Order: sequence, then C-alpha cells, then structure tokens
Amino acid sequence: MTKVSAPGKVHLIGEHAVVYGEPAIIAAVGRRTTVAVEKSGSFIYSDSRFGNRNEFSREEALEKAAEAQRLWKDCFEKKNFSELFSFIKNDGYGNYRKAAVGLLAKKFGIDSGMKIDVHSDVPAGSGLGSSSSLAVALSKAFAEFAGKNLTLDGVNETAFELEQIIHGTPSGGDNSTCCYGGLVWFQRSQPKNIITSLKDEINHEMDGFVLVYTKPPEKNTGELVQLVRNLEEEYRNRRVKAIGSMVVEMKSALAGADFGKVKRLMNMTQENLAELGVSIPEIDEIHAAVKRIGGAAKLCGAGGGGIMLCYHEDKQKLKETIRGLGYEPWEAELGVEGVRVEK
Repeated sequence: MTKVSAPGKVHLIGEHAVVYGEPAIIAAVGRRTTVAVEKSGSFIYSDSRFGNRNEFSREEALEKAAEAQRLWKDCFEKKNFSELFSFIKNDGYGNYRKAAVGLLAKKFGIDSGMKIDVHSDVPAGSGLGSSSSLAVALSKAFAEFAGKNLTLDGVNETAFELEQIIHGTPSGGDNSTCCYGGLVWFQRSQPKNIITSLKDEINHEMDGFVLVYTKPPEKNTGELVQLVRNLEEEYRNRRVKAIGSMVVEMKSALAGADFGKVKRLMNMTQENLAELGVSIPEIDEIHAAVKRIGGAAKLCGAGGGGIMLCYHEDKQKLKETIRGLGYEPWEAELGVEGVRVEK
C-alpha cells in the first residue's frame, strides 16, 4: 500500500484577485488529506468524509476524463464553465472522481485497477483548499503507485490539471501551497507562475490567528469565481487592483511584525471581497464583531461561507467574541510541511 498526505491551505490575503494576475499570500495549514492506494481488480474510490464508494472500470474513468477535458476546452472558449460544473457535480461529484482517476491513470500509464481510500480533516467547501489538498495527494499517490519519481514541480502541474476540471480557471495558488508547504507568495504569470517561499522574510511565529467555520457554501469555488467574472468589468477590476496592492503591503507588514497594519489590511480586504459579492451575512456579522474589539476578520478562499481568518493580539478575547456569536473558533498551525509520503 502507498500512502500520501498533503496539507490544506489558508489565504492570508489575495483571494479572487489572484485569478486576475494579482499576487496572494497563502499558508499551508495543519490539516491534511491522506490518500492510500493499492492494486485492485477495478477502480474502487472511497472518501470517508462523504461516506461514498464508487466502483468503475478503467475504460469508464478514461471516458469521463476525456469528456471533462473536452468540456473544459469548450467552456474556456465561451468564458463560462457552467456546463463543466454541471457535469462534474453529477452523481454527488462521482463524475469528478472518475475523471480524476482516468486522467491520472492515463498520465502515469496505470493499466491495473486500484483501491483508493481518502481520509481528510480538511472540511470540503470551507476555504481551506480541500480539493487542492486532495488533488496534490492523489497526484503524488498515483505517481508513487506507478513507480514514477515525480518532482514536486511535476506533482504540482498534475494537481493543477485536476483543479482545472473541477474549478475551470483556478489560480494555481492553492495547489502550489498544498504541494510545497510553508508560507507562499503566489502570482499567476506566463510562461510560469511565480511561487516564492517567504520563510526567510517572515520567520517569526504566526500567533494570534484563529479560524472560524461559518457554514457550508451554497456555491463551489468555480461558481463563485464565475460570479465575480460576471460583474461589470470596471467595478470588478477596481476592487481586484485594490486587493493586489494590499497584498504587497501585507508582506511588508508581516515581515516587520506590524500587526496593527496587518489588521487594517485584513479588514480592508474583507470589505473589498464583500463588494465583489462573495461574502454572506454570517461572515459580515463576525467581521463587524471582531472589528469592534479592535481585531480583524476576513473570509478565506472563494467565500460564500466556509472559513474565516481572524486576528487579535488578545487571543482569548477574540475566542470569547466569536463564541458569543455562536461559533466555535479553532486553531491550526500555519506554514506546515507540504505533500509527503507517509510511512
């Protein structure tokens, strides 16, 4: 049996704007997805989070992969991925699992069946990169099963292919962070994305932060990205540019441990994201309450629910404020190790 794990991620700043070429700062978070694979007569895919079990042939997996890739190309030309998302979500995302397996089996020349068991403490649809964590762990696990000595860059490129068929035009930042780990400066660029570790610049502990899960989003990441894309261009771009500028300021603030500025930038980012339409009343309520006590709070990832990142120098006061609203804050280490083969 081969077992691989990859962390989730949390956007410190830059979500949504990163899709349009602005930078983002993303941290690998201490919650992981583990994928165990072994040889089997057919492909059997189980995910303990959802209690599902899909069994299918290699031919069916290859067929779903080809259909997903065809739809992606058609939708990319139309600049609307609704048809792809509808296909992927069919049968409780069964088509995504089959397409992902087919894509990986073809890429790594796997002719036999496989038993694939997924366990994860990264909540789906939370803004913690559950799909990226899964895509990275699957890519590395299939490569190891096939005896391929795949580099981290190779794992990341493969995971990005899986992310495209579930999210349309993802930034690549989430899978990069889940793959490489640590604290990452990410920016989409041609011919190659800019991925820079911030370990040397930001070498102090990231204390004072807590995460809060609001509720499951009604839309997935791809649909929320599409929602922003559908906004009037000038309105959208003004806010995207503002977020991009704040990312640059945030790096300096974090490097200098200027947490007064960190708070101001977090709150301003949340206000811009709300104007882009990806906040919800629950997020707005937590943001306002934390801001009233002199802290900062913002949505993480695509929004529409999911996880928020909150900060206050007095962590106990922050937790009490969040609990007073009926939510349970939790802590998770930031800047953890990326994808790894487990013993």
